[in-house]
Amino acid sequence: MSRTESTKIGLHDRQRIFSSPVALAFVRIVVARRGVSEAKARQIYFDYLNRAQPADNCRQRESA
Repeated sequence: MSRTESTKIGLHDRQRIFSSPVALAFVRIVVARRGVSEAKARQIYFDYLNRAQPADNCRQRESA
């Protein structure tokens, strides 16, 4: 599978993601702080999710 195929998010997945209060709060904060549209704020959230590091990296930061 190519990278673009693995990062595509379907409509059902988008609805599920934005049913989360955390995701909605993130979007509202980005809209208010950056003054961008809600669609752009949602894209910023998806970019954040795609770049997020696995949780096991937290221990490396604590010991540094």
